[in-house]
Amino acid sequence: MIAPFLALIACAACHPAEAKGHAATLMARTLERGEEAVLLRANPELTYKLGAYSYRVRREGDRNLYTVTGPEGSLTAPIRWAVGQGEAGQTYVLERDGKLYESWVSYYNHLRRLEVTIGTPPRPPVSLEEAFGREMKPRDVVECFSCHSAPTEKSAGIDKGTLAWTEALAAGVQCENCHPGAAKHAAARAAGDLKTAKLERLKTLTTEEMSDSCGTCHRTWAHIQVNGPRGIGNVRFQPYRIAHSKCYDAVDRRIGCTTCHDPHKRSDTIAVDYDSACKACHHKASGAAKPVPVCRVSEKRCTSCHMPKYEIPGAYFRFTDHFIRIVRPNETYPD
Repeated sequence: MIAPFLALIACAACHPAEAKGHAATLMARTLERGEEAVLLRANPELTYKLGAYSYRVRREGDRNLYTVTGPEGSLTAPIRWAVGQGEAGQTYVLERDGKLYESWVSYYNHLRRLEVTIGTPPRPPVSLEEAFGREMKPRDVVECFSCHSAPTEKSAGIDKGTLAWTEALAAGVQCENCHPGAAKHAAARAAGDLKTAKLERLKTLTTEEMSDSCGTCHRTWAHIQVNGPRGIGNVRFQPYRIAHSKCYDAVDRRIGCTTCHDPHKRSDTIAVDYDSACKACHHKASGAAKPVPVCRVSEKRCTSCHMPKYEIPGAYFRFTDHFIRIVRPNETYPD
């Protein structure tokens, strides 16, 4: 059978346009091996100071190294993984003594420099050990890498160590992440077994089913309701936010994730390009059983008014809120 991380190559034979487009997406490159990190190649020397501790990320030979220096001395470790492509930011997974750590500082694109990793205590570290970063326990590693790499049998083999478990992974979101069984499908097609090769068509999913599929990584409504986060921190979990919208319909595909977002293409940042999706329902001759409101202000750049952007404190990036609504003047963030 074709391994999941090789499915993209096999899929490209029959789906060249999708494979080519996907390769340019941020999802495809949401995880890179430390030595291959494109952002760090473009920034071979990064420094930062926080309290008594100084940070340095530098290129040395074919490796990227992370160093923390403080009153007690220095700690240096190789960057094993770079998480994120830096559109918002990029965080580093470090290896020390066979264990994996999340870097205390990350690179932020808006700042063009290092700053404290989001979620890290907003204060200077109190020891060199703390300043280095947060040790990632097996559960942390599985949850993080499961959404940033080709799918694998979750936690299988993690008992051998987090470092060994990640070394077997293929970086980035690939075909199998969204198309379960893609590797089996490709292998069956190659063998001429068309019956076994049948793969579920995602176009047949209802809006709710699509939200659950995308929500595997982008968080479902149920997940956030139970686990949080509460407040502005949940703005980046789109399936949860869109479910609050008055126009959300669990079975109407016109409000589904893929109506606006093609996973095989890089996300469009031009507001007017999304108008057609809004007008699929919000136009005078929509034919809907119930009258569908039509905007009295404008029918252009709908998202710029009805899907406001919010910056999560410490993220240095403005996320589009997928809670579609009429935004009231001076309103607080509607959780």
